[in-house]
Amino acid sequence: MFQIDRSYIDHISLESLQSRIWDIRTDFKDDPTLPQISTYGIKEKDFEDYLERKQHYEDFKDSWRSRRLFILAVAFIIPVALFSLFMSHGTNPWLAYLAAVLVCALVALVYATISMIRGSKFRENPYEKFINALLIWDEQRKTK
Repeated sequence: MFQIDRSYIDHISLESLQSRIWDIRTDFKDDPTLPQISTYGIKEKDFEDYLERKQHYEDFKDSWRSRRLFILAVAFIIPVALFSLFMSHGTNPWLAYLAAVLVCALVALVYATISMIRGSKFRENPYEKFINALLIWDEQRKTK
């Protein structure tokens, strides 16, 4: 049978955190060593909602990573184009480049601020402890 060579993407995780947690919990639900949600004082519905919000945050970070060069290029080109349209020929062109770099820095700063604010919701809480316990358990299971 025809097989696709996927060796070139072995180092890339193609699954989401949400699906990985779901797979661990469903595939090994009968394993007595699997961390249980009840020991962390979490309700199932609340955990599912939290995991969905966390996945949206992870997707937000991933979309920035995949599009950041395009966004920063547009943020650089717009000020340079505006300066070239509205400035006279005697004006120093380095001012346009400086303005473009400042706009790029502002865009990156806004992203970092938004990411930091959104990410602060996902630190040091019972949900994170449970997620980390599941991931550690899964890694230990794989190494046995």
